[in-house]
Amino acid sequence: MRKLFGGMVLAALALSLTTAAHAQRRTASAPMGGAKHELGVDVGLAYIKPSNVDGGLGLLAPLDVRFGFMPRRGKLMWEPHVALNYRAVGGQTFYVFTPGIHALYANSPGGQRRGMFFEGGAGLVMGDQGAGSGTAFQLGAAVGWRKPYESAAWRYKVGLTWVSSSNELAPFFADYIAIGGSIGISLWH
Repeated sequence: MRKLFGGMVLAALALSLTTAAHAQRRTASAPMGGAKHELGVDVGLAYIKPSNVDGGLGLLAPLDVRFGFMPRRGKLMWEPHVALNYRAVGGQTFYVFTPGIHALYANSPGGQRRGMFFEGGAGLVMGDQGAGSGTAFQLGAAVGWRKPYESAAWRYKVGLTWVSSSNELAPFFADYIAIGGSIGISLWH
């Protein structure tokens, strides 16, 4: 299982770094105007309330990478997400890998580059807690804002996430509701 997660993380980082470096170059003919993709990284904080356990604050997805497909026309954008959580506590190691797909609807004249947007998404929560591995399903909804910054944009959002139950991942990685927000940076290619 460690080899699988390690290989997926290495592949995601390799793809992200080359895309991020290429996304920072500007072409003379279309500066930011003809972008086809959005690459971003986010970090978040949320109040997490597991079933039958007291809730608390949690740092969400120390590594959350997203890659959006900019629409040619219209206001709907599709965005695959990949998040990885890793913890080593008391001699035990925990991994949680969360792939998902999100839809963003631009609710401003700036389209997908600036202003307010609505987001909805679904994904899997796949984890290994040392004693066993398991999978759960997650749904989320958020409202967010993009604020342009030179050739990039800051992205802020607040929302709600629900994760289904999983005996193998409970109580910390499954069967909970999280309410919180995130901040990230977006680059266009």
